[in-house]
Amino acid sequence: MCELFTMSCNAKDRATRSLPAFRSYSDSAPHGWGIAYFSGNTAIVKREARPAAGSRAFPGVVEDAQSNVIIAHLRYRTQGRQCGRNCHPFRQHFMDRDWVFAHNGMVEGIARHPRSEGETDSEQAFNFMLDRMADHMGGGRVRGIYPGAVHGLKMLFSRFGEGVTFNMLMSDGSVLYAFNHYPAKPLYLLRREKDYGGALLISTQRLEGDWRQALPHDRLLLAERGQVLVLSDPVI
Repeated sequence: MCELFTMSCNAKDRATRSLPAFRSYSDSAPHGWGIAYFSGNTAIVKREARPAAGSRAFPGVVEDAQSNVIIAHLRYRTQGRQCGRNCHPFRQHFMDRDWVFAHNGMVEGIARHPRSEGETDSEQAFNFMLDRMADHMGGGRVRGIYPGAVHGLKMLFSRFGEGVTFNMLMSDGSVLYAFNHYPAKPLYLLRREKDYGGALLISTQRLEGDWRQALPHDRLLLAERGQVLVLSDPVI
């Protein structure tokens, strides 16, 4: 199974403790790795189609990745070739800023999206959600990114139904979105207090520290600067 990690914090910070610990799980997710972080509205995404444990580039990217939001992924290939463009996180420009997305699970039957560079169901799901968010925000209802994201998730499950197992991390560099619909792969949470304020870490693996709390299934969590803004009602 793929592995996910993210950090939202109140100041630009590095994950120099957590990401090396996260890297140790690449033996069971050996088909690639990726780390995304932000400089202003621009996402910087570094990816390799090789195990993170054997990568000479990985430690340098960990040192360079300083941001309010960091998202990392270890890939276990189920769809698409083992190549860089099929490694997560994926990036798209939406609403005048870059967004990044990482996923584990399966979305069966989803079609190739014209914006996608790779073949994975994950990248198609990301573009599907952005389209549904844009549709929702352009309609005659109360607009906003959060209700748009909820609508995107609802439409994904409505369209693809039982063929969806879906852990998601998504961010525009300011707000972090996390969602769990994969009972076999919980998303664990850890809160830290630092001298600059709070930090929230989420991972599919219990890393160093007290990772007992899990994200409730089927609820969309929004965090900004290390603080939880919203924990939705069940989406599906």
